[in-house]
Amino acid sequence: MAFIGRKSELASLNEMYCEDKFQMFVLYGRRRVGKTTLLNEFCKDKPSIFYSAEQSNRKLNLEKFSEAVFSYYGETTLEPFSSWENAITYIDDRQGDNRLVLVLDEFPYLCRKDMSLLSELQHLIDHKLQYGRLFLVLCGSYMGFMEKEVLGSKSPLFGRRTGQLHMKTFDYKTSLEYMDGFTNEEKLMLYGAFGGTPLYLSHIDNSKTFEENIKHEFLRTTAYLYEEPLLLLRQEVVEPGVYSSIIEAIAGGATKSNEIATKIGEEPAKCLRYISILCDLGILYKETPFGEKESSRKTIYGISDLMFRFWYRFVFPNRTLIETGAGEAVYKRRIDPTFSEYMGIVFEKICKEYLLRKNSRGELPIMFTSIGRWWGHSGEKTHTQTEIDLIARDGGDYIFCECKWRNEIMTPAVLNKLKESARAYSKDVKNSYFALFSKSGFSDSLIEEAKNDSRIILIGLKDITA
Repeated sequence: MAFIGRKSELASLNEMYCEDKFQMFVLYGRRRVGKTTLLNEFCKDKPSIFYSAEQSNRKLNLEKFSEAVFSYYGETTLEPFSSWENAITYIDDRQGDNRLVLVLDEFPYLCRKDMSLLSELQHLIDHKLQYGRLFLVLCGSYMGFMEKEVLGSKSPLFGRRTGQLHMKTFDYKTSLEYMDGFTNEEKLMLYGAFGGTPLYLSHIDNSKTFEENIKHEFLRTTAYLYEEPLLLLRQEVVEPGVYSSIIEAIAGGATKSNEIATKIGEEPAKCLRYISILCDLGILYKETPFGEKESSRKTIYGISDLMFRFWYRFVFPNRTLIETGAGEAVYKRRIDPTFSEYMGIVFEKICKEYLLRKNSRGELPIMFTSIGRWWGHSGEKTHTQTEIDLIARDGGDYIFCECKWRNEIMTPAVLNKLKESARAYSKDVKNSYFALFSKSGFSDSLIEEAKNDSRIILIGLKDITA
């Protein structure tokens, strides 16, 4: 398969490589996001030694690493290295003035049984490597370890890195590159189910329909994604059952921390710690009404990883049925009738990513510095709860957005309601624009109104997927 996405990341790595001096690059991110794929692409036309560590002890990893090093240099008679310091010193000496990329993938595995490796590397960098031309890459999936033990201020390696990247999942636009042959609507629906993780997207079969892809990848016990969230949690956390229960609770409608704690039967403070880890992993997100502090009592939590969101919504509660071969019925009765409703929040996420892309290119009427969803009371007298799908702000200038994933065209009534909600958010909405996102298009009267008012922006599926 062609190398998709990560073009800017690859360009940055190549730029660092061309600086022709010692580099220590730290790459980290959740499993399956394509870290190894990026490094393989970076290394393919360069002298390199690529070692992926194993979950074993220091001695065995050193032996395997020694094999990789000796194979690169064509050595057949040397004994395995007795220490990492010896191994890396050997490489640096052999290279002399010649450039080499040395990748230590799954770096946390090397340190788990031997934290002294961090100090050994520090000593090597300070006294030897920094004067050479080695391009050292430390790569890991355990984000807590990489951020604290490798990048953190108390790490022996603090201050030695020359670059770093926290790799995240693809946004919707890059994800669409995996979906040739589908309609614009189907592409966004596939994104809603598979999310932006490259490995999951690679399982989409362009010769199958949307329905066939869902049934083939989620609704069979032998399918790759049938147990993927549970397998991933077992790799990432110590108590996967508790974390799974939290995600299940949120998928079931519990969004506030106390509601989640009550539903899973855990102490609120302990539950918050679990939630925080899931947020760090990029599985959950924390949200407060736009413009309010992070400590707001209105804080809610949602599932940011769309594959997890789809799986806990449609697969997890139907596993008994799926295991009896009822995948077809699960799709027809449980997924198809409610998928449009499920896509509501997904579409808001897509619209936000669309605006962020446009904003980065200066293609919007304002250059916003913050964006988010807002909910609150519509007035002091009525106390009616109102919501605005997205608000983008630059000082006193706003873009208020409505995002509709519905099988009906959007009319001026939607615009009028959005303006009313905007006034509930702020009485001064003179310097405001109104962006309307619609899956099914716009009425003639709304199109005419937008022609006569530059503050009204209409955005359809063609615009979003272009």
